[in-house]
Amino acid sequence: MTLNKSSPIDQAATRTPFARLLRKLLVGFIVTGIIMLAVFGLNSWEEENQDMRRNLAIQAGFAEKNSQAVFDNIGTSMEMLGMLLVNMDAADHLELARSTLKEFESNHPEIAAVTLVSPNGVTLLSTHTAPGEALPDFRLDAAYLHAFLFDLNNTYSYNIGRNQFGMGLSQWHFPFRHTVQNSRGDPLFVIQAAISVETAGFLWSDLPLFPGSRVGLIRNDGYIQLLWPSHDPEYVLNKPQTGALVQTLRANPGMITGAYEGNASSDNTVRLGAFSHLPNANMSAFVSVPKKLIMIRWWEHNYPTLLSFLVYLGVISSIAIKLSVMERQHTHDLLAQSRKDPLTGLPNRIAIDEILAREIARNRRGQEHSAILYLDLDKFKDINDNLGHSSGDRLLERVALRIRTILREEDVLARLGGDEFLILLPNSNADKSSLVAKRLIEVFGAPFSVSGQDILISTSIGICIFPDNGDDCSSLLQNADAAMYEAKRQGRNRFVFYRGELGEHIRQRLQLQHDFLRALKLQEFYLHYQPLVDLTSGKIVGAEALVRWMDPQRGLRNPAEFIPFAEESGVILPLGEWVLKTACREAKSWANQGYDIHVAVNLSARQFQDPDLFSKISNALSEAELPPAKLELEITESASMQDPEASILVMDKLKSIGIRIAIDDFGTGYSSLAYLKRIPADIIKIDRSFVNGIHNDQDDLAIVRAILALGSSLDKRCLAEGIETAENFEILNNLGCHFGQGYWMCKPIPAVEFSNLLKEDKRYLHQNPLQVLTA
Repeated sequence: MTLNKSSPIDQAATRTPFARLLRKLLVGFIVTGIIMLAVFGLNSWEEENQDMRRNLAIQAGFAEKNSQAVFDNIGTSMEMLGMLLVNMDAADHLELARSTLKEFESNHPEIAAVTLVSPNGVTLLSTHTAPGEALPDFRLDAAYLHAFLFDLNNTYSYNIGRNQFGMGLSQWHFPFRHTVQNSRGDPLFVIQAAISVETAGFLWSDLPLFPGSRVGLIRNDGYIQLLWPSHDPEYVLNKPQTGALVQTLRANPGMITGAYEGNASSDNTVRLGAFSHLPNANMSAFVSVPKKLIMIRWWEHNYPTLLSFLVYLGVISSIAIKLSVMERQHTHDLLAQSRKDPLTGLPNRIAIDEILAREIARNRRGQEHSAILYLDLDKFKDINDNLGHSSGDRLLERVALRIRTILREEDVLARLGGDEFLILLPNSNADKSSLVAKRLIEVFGAPFSVSGQDILISTSIGICIFPDNGDDCSSLLQNADAAMYEAKRQGRNRFVFYRGELGEHIRQRLQLQHDFLRALKLQEFYLHYQPLVDLTSGKIVGAEALVRWMDPQRGLRNPAEFIPFAEESGVILPLGEWVLKTACREAKSWANQGYDIHVAVNLSARQFQDPDLFSKISNALSEAELPPAKLELEITESASMQDPEASILVMDKLKSIGIRIAIDDFGTGYSSLAYLKRIPADIIKIDRSFVNGIHNDQDDLAIVRAILALGSSLDKRCLAEGIETAENFEILNNLGCHFGQGYWMCKPIPAVEFSNLLKEDKRYLHQNPLQVLTA
């Protein structure tokens, strides 16, 4: 049979290889598609989980840092408040303390009330209770009293209690306690702030959270400290949690960061979360989302693929690329944010460490040099104290802008923190860096306009060169810092290149700081007293109190070593207050024995500028029950002339209560006679540098004679310091000098030996320097 066309068999035979191939391709395509779809589904689901875990970990880290920063800020503020309350003797001046507590509360919007509590739990003062109203007594609450006594004896700077409702406030809050101790470590009182649970919104409302997220703090004992958002605080805050987070924390004690998954005890929903432990508090920050959110997000990202099987490869690619770009951008943004100073927008310490490491690596390859300039603003703390931290922040912003204007495009400017900046000058040597430093000193010479005020501020700069002064980040920064401190030591407003001996200098400075703080705590300081003598009668009329330091390891420390350090660092304030109180008590004991003498106490420039100076002096006199006329305050000429008008006001106030004023080291400063005649001083102390040479130097003799004449015309008495010989004594007496002190008469001696001099009524007369007459 003849066929006009191919038969089905022929067609089948002809199609078989192609059909088989096509079938195999289709099956392979389908199988491959199914496998790819399954792999894609599994991989995308896992990626969604990991992405969420990473984001939660980052958010938990942010929550931890924000929370710790707020708590540390409150704790530091409470320490300063405690010192202020101790200085004002808050227990005996409650209404004065009330205004201080109110001001503290107003500066911290997260605080609902501030309470002052005695060590036995008695409420002394509360900003929530109006003057005259009965104060609440919480001692009957056993749980409260137990927690209070535990925190009282805790060694932490501050302690954070569980949430509570009531206790004088009609809202949920938790106690934030700081124990104020005396110098022996005994508790004086407790400052207790009530932190509202609404603080949670204040802390975390700006975090970029996912829908349904919860962020909070959980205590080590399982109680929720803060939760946001929280719609039923009584249900959440009033009992310990038992969910997945608590189980994870208890199963892994000591874990700093981690993740958890499981039922939440607050609503029994399955949640995924991350936590990060606060380094200075017994709690962890956590962020969690409902587990179903991951399914929702996965579906939102992938449903086109599930609905469009034929184009699933394109969908997969587009989603993968989109997610990858988003993740890279998100990671880049987070890294950039963590490496940027929030105030000035400059690179921060983390960023400059990385930049410096790359620059060091580049220099090593090319055998090139780079310079580091370490800047610290001079006396920036005074601006913060006098104009406020807001003005200080604005000043820092303007400083950063002005520095940037003189740098090259390749130079790097960073803010290390506080008032410290760092400049990296690539491809620069000592000559180039000194030119930049000089230019910096010049541009700081023009005032900065801040809040309508012109502020003059200088900078001290330390410079080190890679690789000459260090070959790694740590040593370069440390050496630049040491050079900067040397610039400050030389008088500020200058730059200094690092030298090898500066490293030893900074080590000695740190050791001195450690030793000094230990000496204050362990009471290693004591006083010697040098007689102040009437040159005519030879009678002792007073004593100058001079501080001494007996170091148990190094023996007697030279005051010329530690007094300048104490003045510069500010620790002269607690030391000076101790000297004042001790000297007043000793003077009172002499008065009780019937001796009509006064005690002279030196005031440093830093003490003289202390706004609490008058109250500290008044407290010292009151505690010792010493009449003000028995106290003489010695103020150096240079200190009184730093702000003459303010100095006169302070001295007038001191004089008004009967305190004697002496101008110390007269003739060595740059005082104005116009101001000198207005200073209410009783005594002018002639500096020893003029007294030493009066017997053989006509210039010194002329200066002393002029000072005595000036004192006489201004109706002020004169006292000569440093009388070392009988000849000096006789010349001064003949010139009409009223009083004197010096080793020829008596060196500084302990209080017991000074009391013996008074008992013997010893008198020093110039006729015989070895003879001490008894009246």
